[in-house]
This record gives sequence, structure tokens and C-alpha cells, in this order.
Amino acid sequence: MESTESGTRSVPWSVRDVWLGVIALGLWIIGYTAATFLVRTYSVGLDPGLFIGIAELALLVPVWWFAARKYGAGWDTLGFRRFDAGTLGVGCGLMLISLLFNAVYSAFLAIFGLRAQVDLVPIFAELSSPWWLLLAGIVVAPVVEELFFRGFVYAGLAERYSWRKAAVISSALFALIHLQLTAVVPIFILGYIFAYLYRRSGSIWPAVLMHVSTNALGLGAAYLLSRITLPG
Repeated sequence: MESTESGTRSVPWSVRDVWLGVIALGLWIIGYTAATFLVRTYSVGLDPGLFIGIAELALLVPVWWFAARKYGAGWDTLGFRRFDAGTLGVGCGLMLISLLFNAVYSAFLAIFGLRAQVDLVPIFAELSSPWWLLLAGIVVAPVVEELFFRGFVYAGLAERYSWRKAAVISSALFALIHLQLTAVVPIFILGYIFAYLYRRSGSIWPAVLMHVSTNALGLGAAYLLSRITLPG
């Protein structure tokens, strides 16, 4: 496919398809919130990692419906393409800047007794096995979210809007689904970085790899701390 003015390769689905997908995302958020409430209220014995993994996979439904089913879009069209290795270097540099910002941002929130992210250490400490949560957070979530927010939403919006506007919208939606008010700013920045990497390379793989690294760092640290602080 030809490249658009934004630098992202042209895709067959329209901006209207993207906004319909965003409506589906809104329904997903409502469903996820309701399901989380029911699981917690009635103490349903469902592993948190398995629950998150299933919820993440549900995000593939609008991508399939509005891209694959409607236009026959394949993996290549959705962004799973080759990329230049230099993009990974740029991505690592941007992620380092993001980590430094997060450190400063977290220190600022701590002044007011707030946290930028949910404390996962107690959750890991209560799990009989961490593998479902690690699998969902490190593998499933990065691939699915990059496919939806960059491969589908960003690429579709970039057909009509400037790449920056498309990146802002997709990043705002990306931050919204994490349902953490104090984490909106750092997650939005991550989303913008991922969109830039997609624009630069024409592939969602660099963003997927950076996303995997970010989640692996956070979840890995939480898991190790849970082992250290676990009673007995």
C-alpha cells in the first residue's frame, strides 16, 4: 500500500470505521468496569491475570469487525511489517526519557500521598501463581493494545488528520482505558511515543517491543518485591 502524507501506510478502513470502533471501545470500558465490580463483589474465583487476558482479547473484536471482516485487512495492513533497526534505538532513547519523567511525576504525586500506578505487589503476593498475570500483562496486553490503538485507530485517523492529531487522539484513548486518573499523563506520553515509532517505521513492532519492555519492567519489579516481602 502507498504511504499517506502522515508517513503511515494507507489503510482501507475509514475514519468513520475508526469512530465506530471507538464506540465499541466505550462499550468495552463499561463492560470491563461492570465485570470487575461483579468479580470483586461476589468473590468470583477467577485468576486476575486470566480475567485481564480475556478482557484484552475482547479488544480484537472491533479490529476484526471494522478492518479484517469488512475490508479483508491482513496482518501486514494492520502494521505487522518489517522495520529498520534504528527505530528501536530511537525508541529506547524515548523510553529512557519517559522513565525519567515518570520518576519525577511519581515523586510529585507522592507529596500529596498519591500513586501514579496501582500497587501490584499485594496482588502478586496473594496469587498462588503469577504466570497468568505476567502473560496477560507482558505479552497479551502489549500486542492487543498496539494492534487496536496504533494499527487500527491511529492508522485510520492518519488517513484524514495530521499524524500529530491522530497520535493525540489515539494516545488519549489509550490512557483512558487504563482507568487510572493519576496515570493519565504518563500513559498518554507512552501512547504518543508508540504512535511516533509507528509513523517512523511503518510498523507496530517497535511500539509492541517498547510496550512489552515497559510492562515487563513494572510487573517484574512488582513480582520480585512480592517475593521479598511475602510473609514467611
